[in-house]
Amino acid sequence: MIRVVLVEPREPRNVGAAARAMKNFGLSELVVVNPERPLDESAYRLATRGAADVLDGARITASLDEALRDTVYVVATSARARDSYAGEVYTPRQGAPRLLQMNEKGPTAVLFGRENFGLSNREMDRAHAVWRIPTGGYSSLNLAQAVLLVGYEVFLAASSPQEAARPKPAPAQELERFFADLESYLREIRYTDDERMAGAMRSLRRMSHRALLSVNEVRRLRGVLRQSRWALRHKDRDDGR
Repeated sequence: MIRVVLVEPREPRNVGAAARAMKNFGLSELVVVNPERPLDESAYRLATRGAADVLDGARITASLDEALRDTVYVVATSARARDSYAGEVYTPRQGAPRLLQMNEKGPTAVLFGRENFGLSNREMDRAHAVWRIPTGGYSSLNLAQAVLLVGYEVFLAASSPQEAARPKPAPAQELERFFADLESYLREIRYTDDERMAGAMRSLRRMSHRALLSVNEVRRLRGVLRQSRWALRHKDRDDGR
């Protein structure tokens, strides 16, 4: 199931219009993270009767962690150029086939940011890939337009040949545990100073997301970190043999 995740939307009517766009292209799972205002009559008015069921089934969560629970592949959307991303950068047309392929292995999610400034860098870091919607110079799209364009490209790609099967990617929470272990280990070995750690972790996240690590690969890497810690703590004992 492809999960449409709206992060902290400001206007209920924008959520309703996004639900209508989802319905147009066969998307039904909507998650709204910490909305500024609760869904109300204006949301249903913009959704129209045809998409009321999408709003009825919408899940409201307090955090992005909760919204991404159990997902194996996450896409962040952006209209703006940024210096660094946590994942690969595609247009929706380029990225839709991969999203569909990953969706066969487990829940996937497409993140849409706030109406006024989109997704934060920390939120972008949660994504395996970033989709930038090309425009003709004026890059500002409203929330429903962005959902509509992404839904359209996914709908078109659904009948296209898919890539060869790959192992199921690790769920988001497994990756976050690995990244937490990795950052703790890097601090323990003084890999870099506090000022540069965020940039180092962003680069390592980018490499890991590009690799689409499986559950077993993540567990193996966490095992390497645990064994490295053990070896460091027992180094003096081993040197005394």
